[in-house]
Amino acid sequence: MKNKKVIMITGSIVILLVLIAGVALGIYKVHENQKMENKEVVYELPAILPLSGEIYYLGESAKWAIDYAVDEINAAGGINGIPVHTTFYDSEFNKNRSKDIAEKLVKTQRFLIGPVDSNGTAAIADIIRESGTPDVATYSFESVREQSAPYGISYMSDSTTGEIAAIDIWKELNPDIEKVVIVINKGESSQMETADLLQDKLTELDMKLLRVIEIDAALNNGLNAVVEALNTNADGYIILARTENYVKFVAEMRQRGITDGRRFTASFAGYEIPLIQEYREQLSGTYIWNKFDCDYKGEEWQKLLAAYKKDHDGNVPGSCIVSEMYNVVYAWKACIEELNLSPEVLNLKEEKKSIADWFYNSSVQHGIQGDYQWIRGNKLTSVYYFKINDEGIPKRVEMPVY
Repeated sequence: MKNKKVIMITGSIVILLVLIAGVALGIYKVHENQKMENKEVVYELPAILPLSGEIYYLGESAKWAIDYAVDEINAAGGINGIPVHTTFYDSEFNKNRSKDIAEKLVKTQRFLIGPVDSNGTAAIADIIRESGTPDVATYSFESVREQSAPYGISYMSDSTTGEIAAIDIWKELNPDIEKVVIVINKGESSQMETADLLQDKLTELDMKLLRVIEIDAALNNGLNAVVEALNTNADGYIILARTENYVKFVAEMRQRGITDGRRFTASFAGYEIPLIQEYREQLSGTYIWNKFDCDYKGEEWQKLLAAYKKDHDGNVPGSCIVSEMYNVVYAWKACIEELNLSPEVLNLKEEKKSIADWFYNSSVQHGIQGDYQWIRGNKLTSVYYFKINDEGIPKRVEMPVY
């Protein structure tokens, strides 16, 4: 009798536990269903940017421009009434980290922005091609576009084409310059590639290339490159090096007797307004080109410029990345709308291909600084040439735009 009672009690406990578990499971399912119902449907826009590391400022500017464009789009009702959500992944200006991030994202994302540096972009080019993922990044050199074709799309125009156009204008303004050196950052393969490609243009212009000089900032603070340049007895200096190396090189050269500013022409890679203004005395009278014009008079650009200055203590954008990233977001929006893609990825492979086809050979797009178009992943747009005045402000040279 005692055993029977124990069995009955045990059975009751088991039944009670089953009922509790069932109720708990039901509550859990209701909770999960509510979470799914409450989850906001959005268009995802992922971007790989250097938000830390040596060129963090470039990543921050890109992020600001993407956020600004997305905020505009969402304020106007999103895409077909559905908002856009951005997720930023910090590459830390490290090509291995860029690869790690890209390898994860291409498994689920149908479109990527970034990296926005040439080394990071080159590092992920094979991943982009093999996964068939359209990626708008720094495919601004022909070699890396070929490596990633037909999925790598340059967010800015071909850099070598711009360098050639700038040299053309420089020579036209200074016909007496005949013997030149080209100055690059040590270890920058893209700059060495450009230097090689510039040789034919220099020959066409009856200019002789005496030497390609690499700046190694870790070696005597870059002064070895200055000494090497002075020893060539050149009468012109084409500087492809990035901002800090560029401004320090020119400052040291002018301090050592090359006082005529017109003898220096710099790449868009050196166009960073805060540093140019810091070295305004040394850079006065020198030339530089870029892929955007900060003084552009268009209404949308002036509106963006005012917002940027408000968020950056009155400073203006230091590079083309602000206008270019703004354009990328709106181009992506136009692509999504024209292809009638839903927020949810329904067929990853097919949607990737459709987006890649749209970008790789696009129709003419109306950008914030004029029209542009992608042809085989290369962005066709204007090149602007400037002379830096005594206040450290690049003023556009009134010459034909290429």
